[in-house]
Amino acid sequence: MFPGPVNSPQEAIYWKTQVDGAGRMLSGEYNYILHFPPDGLPPVDAFWSLTMADAKERFVANPIHRYCVSNRSGLVPNADGSVDIYLQNTAPAGHESNWLPAPTGKFRIWLRAYMPSAAILDGTDTLPPVVEVK
Repeated sequence: MFPGPVNSPQEAIYWKTQVDGAGRMLSGEYNYILHFPPDGLPPVDAFWSLTMADAKERFVANPIHRYCVSNRSGLVPNADGSVDIYLQNTAPAGHESNWLPAPTGKFRIWLRAYMPSAAILDGTDTLPPVVEVK
């Protein structure tokens, strides 16, 4: 039997979603962006990571063998300092460094913040919605 939670909120906080900002199920049939404004990446004292899995919570096989992106992934910021993470089945031309490959069907994502800042802990820092790109 497991004794209980492994991490306290001061050590790690996890968010999970399977829907976009409009409440529709995430699916590789569509292209999405997770847009962080300038200086808006999750404020942490250790690291954060965004992980994708299929509807059965298994890693998604993909041509670049990437299963998560993080503040250690070499994400390329936009000219204004914002950062877009592309969640889609096919590579976004010119933005491959910020691509988290999606399966063809339904998927879910987790964002984990390790040693989160006070702004995360008190709820003043929030995550942007996953937005479908049309």
